[in-house]
Amino acid sequence: MRVLDTVAGLAQMTRRLKGDAPAAAESGVPPPTALGQIETRLAGVVVAALKEAFDRDRARMDLERAHLDAERQRAEEALRAELRRQAADRALGQVRLVALMAMGIWMLSAALAVWMPGMRDGFARGLLGGGWVFVLGALGCAFSGWQRIAAWSAADAGPGRAVVDGPHLAEILAPWLLLSALALCGASLLVAL
Repeated sequence: MRVLDTVAGLAQMTRRLKGDAPAAAESGVPPPTALGQIETRLAGVVVAALKEAFDRDRARMDLERAHLDAERQRAEEALRAELRRQAADRALGQVRLVALMAMGIWMLSAALAVWMPGMRDGFARGLLGGGWVFVLGALGCAFSGWQRIAAWSAADAGPGRAVVDGPHLAEILAPWLLLSALALCGASLLVAL
């Protein structure tokens, strides 16, 4: 704005110094004077300075826009990584719960099998053995799922890509195996009564 004010002030000053401006305007051709040449050169310098200032501003705006785009991409990557971490935490929590429950069912059924005299019968013992097989299957699936989730959460999606991976078969089977183990161990305890 200062540059424009300076240019306007110089233009007004040159008009005052040129007292014959109306006569030159009527004839259509301005008389060549030293002041007119200086004014022309000064106008060229001002135009060049304004062009340079606008080019500098445009370059600065382009740099700021590129910087904002880079920051936005970094923020999107951080958000994707955080969402991936939260999903992995949830999945690990579910798998951990299945593993703990399987261990609890196995220990409780083993303690009750030793304590209850009816567990020595063949049918109750067979149901308990089947329940333990399902408990071990649930534990194996839980550990397998745990390993896959840990590898998945550590995987880098890279810029512009998302790691999209649904639950693995082991993660899907683990709760069902646990439920089957609970049913078989419970049935064996009921038969032993």
